Amino acid sequence: MPYFPEGMPVPVVEPLTEPYWAAARDHRLVIQRCTACGTYRHLPHSLCGNCQSADYEWSESAGRGTVYTYTVVGHPVHDATNDVVPYNVAIVELDDCGRVLVPTNIVDCAPEAMEVGMPVVVEWDAITDEITFPRFRRV
Repeated sequence: MPYFPEGMPVPVVEPLTEPYWAAARDHRLVIQRCTACGTYRHLPHSLCGNCQSADYEWSESAGRGTVYTYTVVGHPVHDATNDVVPYNVAIVELDDCGRVLVPTNIVDCAPEAMEVGMPVVVEWDAITDEITFPRFRRV
C-alpha cells in the first residue's frame, strides 16, 4: 500500500515549520522545545502552550515511542484515498522529547494488528523534494 497516495495535498513549508521539514529530509526527527520552561510541543507553534514564551529550540528525538491511540479509516476521506482504504492513522507518544504526541501512520501493519501501547520506531517516506514524512514501524 502506498503510504501517501498520489493526488493527496501536501503540507506547505512555512518559516515556522521549515526547520522541521529540513531535518526530516535528512531523516532526523526534531521536536520544538521551549527554552524558557523546557516543554516540548508538536505540531510546531510560535508560542509555548505552557508558559507562552516565544523562545524555542529544535531537539532531536531518537524516534522511538508507543502507539498512544489510533483509528482505522475504512471510508475514503479524499479522492486520492479511494484505493488505499483501509489505512491507519495513529498518534505516537515519543519516549523522549517530553512524551510529545506525533500524528502519523504505522507502516506495514494490518488493521487488525494495530494495538495501543505497541512499540514503534520512526522511518521515512519521501513525498516530494521538500517533504519527507516520519512514519513509524512496529518494533
